[in-house]
Amino acid sequence: MKKVILTVKFHSVFLFLLNEKGQIIMIRQFPLQEEYLPGSIYIGQVTEIAAGIGGAFVAISKESKVFVSLKDNEKPIVLNGGVKESLRIGDQVLVQISTPPLKTKLASSSFLLSRTGTYCICRPGEHGISYSKKLSQEKKDLLKEWIAEGKLSGRKNYGFVIRTNAGELHEAGPLLAEMQEFICFFDAIKEKAPYRTLYSCLYQEDPEMISVLKDLPISSYDEVLTDDERLYQLLSESNVKNVRFYQDDQLSIWALYSLESGLKQATEKKVWLPSGGYLVIEPTEAMLVIDVNTGKGSIQKGTRECGIALKVNLEAAKEIARQLRIRNISGMIMVDFINMKSKEEEQFLMEKLAGYLAEDTVKTRLIDMTPLGIVEITRKKVSKPLDIKS
Repeated sequence: MKKVILTVKFHSVFLFLLNEKGQIIMIRQFPLQEEYLPGSIYIGQVTEIAAGIGGAFVAISKESKVFVSLKDNEKPIVLNGGVKESLRIGDQVLVQISTPPLKTKLASSSFLLSRTGTYCICRPGEHGISYSKKLSQEKKDLLKEWIAEGKLSGRKNYGFVIRTNAGELHEAGPLLAEMQEFICFFDAIKEKAPYRTLYSCLYQEDPEMISVLKDLPISSYDEVLTDDERLYQLLSESNVKNVRFYQDDQLSIWALYSLESGLKQATEKKVWLPSGGYLVIEPTEAMLVIDVNTGKGSIQKGTRECGIALKVNLEAAKEIARQLRIRNISGMIMVDFINMKSKEEEQFLMEKLAGYLAEDTVKTRLIDMTPLGIVEITRKKVSKPLDIKS
C-alpha cells in the first residue's frame, strides 16, 4: 500500500512518501512553526523600487519586507489608487507570498494572486481555461463539457488551470465546487481589502506540509499515517482524506518503516546502484554535481565495453531522479555519466532519464548533454532541501 507518513523529529516535521514496495521516494522537511506561508495574502506598502534588479521591496509588517520581481507583475492591485501602470513608493498593494525567507534572503512575493486546489488553480484577472499537459485529449474534452454545463457564477472574471487530479474524477461535482469556492474567495478578498488596514493578512495559507500533501497526485498514495496527535488534528481539520493515527508503544513508526535509515541514506555522499556502481553527490555553491562510477569488479570509467556502461548509466538515471525528489534538490544539476559506445546509446539514456524526471511532481527539465558528455538538469525550487540536525 502506498503511504504518506507525517512525523516529528529533530525539531522538524518530516513527510515521507512510500511506494507500494515500501521504498521511500520523497522526503520533505518543515519547521514546527512556520511564518509567511506561501500562498498567504497581505496588504503591503511599497518601500523601495529597485529598477536595477527589476524588483520592488514591500513591507508586510513594521519589521518584515518581501521582494517582488516586476517581471510579469506589471499591474498590481493598488488599494490607495486603483490599478496603475507603474508602482510608486508608498503604494498599498495586495501581495501573495511565493517562497518563504531563507537565511538572509527575503521572502519572495507576487502581485498576481492565485489559489491552488486539488483539481484546479484559480487566477483572478485572467479569463481563459487551460489544462494540464498530462491529461489525455479525451479527458480534456470531458472536463470542458463539465465546465460548460456547470455555468459557474462569476467565472468570466477568473482564469483557471485544470490539474491532472481532475482526470481522476468520475463526476463534475468536486471540480465545479472547487472552482466556485475560489471565485467566491477572491470576490470576498476584493470586497474587504479596501476596508482593511495596512499590514493586514487577508488570507493565511495552510501550513506548507498540508499544501505539499494536497499537491501530490491522488493516485500516489492510499493513506496518510501520523504518530503525532497535533499533526493528526491538523490533518483532520484540513479535510485530508484517509488519515490514520499510528500508536504502538512497542514499535515506533520510525522503526516500522525504516525511516531513520531512509533519512541517513538521503544525506550520504555515496549512493550504491544494483550492479555495484555508485553515485557521488556533491553540492557546491553554484550547482549540484553527480558523478556516476562503475565500482569494483566492473569496468573502469572512460572505457567503452559494450552494454556494461549503458547498464550502469540506466541504473544511475533512475536513481538520480529518485535522489532529486528525496533530497528536494533545486537549481542546476550536472551529471557526469560513464562514457558510452555510441550516439544511439546516449540518445537511449537521455530518453530514459527524461521519462524518470517526468514522474517528479516538481517542475524538472532535462536540458541537454554537452560535448564533454555532461548532462544538465534543472529543478524548480519549491521549498528548502533536507537539513538533518539532531
